[in-house]
Amino acid sequence: MKVDWEAVLGAKSYLTHYSEANQTDPKHAKFMGYSETNSWTLKATDVPTLVAGDKIYIYVQAYREKGIGADDVTKAQYLQDGPFTGSAWSIAVVLTAK
Repeated sequence: MKVDWEAVLGAKSYLTHYSEANQTDPKHAKFMGYSETNSWTLKATDVPTLVAGDKIYIYVQAYREKGIGADDVTKAQYLQDGPFTGSAWSIAVVLTAK
């Protein structure tokens, strides 16, 4: 699943946040992705278990810094846990399983 958004002026990276199926509360968005462009793909191996009609809510957050680490998970965790301040979370992008 691929999600695109408008680039944010000054952003060097973006974190995507998502949760298990049908979790509408962003506080439950426990999974993260990382991108240095205004596009991100949720790999099939990372998609939570879904049945037809289930929804995944994805939120995007912009950062002025780039993540550091060997992979996207480590880079996302670096920004999330570090002394950095990201933008407010976007309005949810809702993907529905077919």
